[in-house]
Amino acid sequence: MRKVRVKPSKGQSFLGFLIGVVFIVLGFTIVIPKAGLFGLIWTGVALMITIINGYNVFSDRGISNDKVNVEEYIMSEKLDFEVKLRKLNKLKNDGVITDIEFQKQKEKIFNRDM
Repeated sequence: MRKVRVKPSKGQSFLGFLIGVVFIVLGFTIVIPKAGLFGLIWTGVALMITIINGYNVFSDRGISNDKVNVEEYIMSEKLDFEVKLRKLNKLKNDGVITDIEFQKQKEKIFNRDM
């Protein structure tokens, strides 16, 4: 069983980045002057969110926020044979699993469904 860390999509990260920028601007212009310490905390959190999402948008590495169990993702009993193979192929094409892992999982699919 292999668990793979997954980062959000570029689109999702870009939206988080834009929202973070808006919250930073609000923090500096409204929240800090009116709420003091709370405003500093608000702006600091907004800054962290913006940095993380910006890193995911502008970097190929990114920061993951989820884990996927490869076998559970592929071998769900509700999925038919073709869907399992398509999901497995997508993981390989996206670089989530190696060719060797692809072959092992493909054999498992064939052995269970045949």
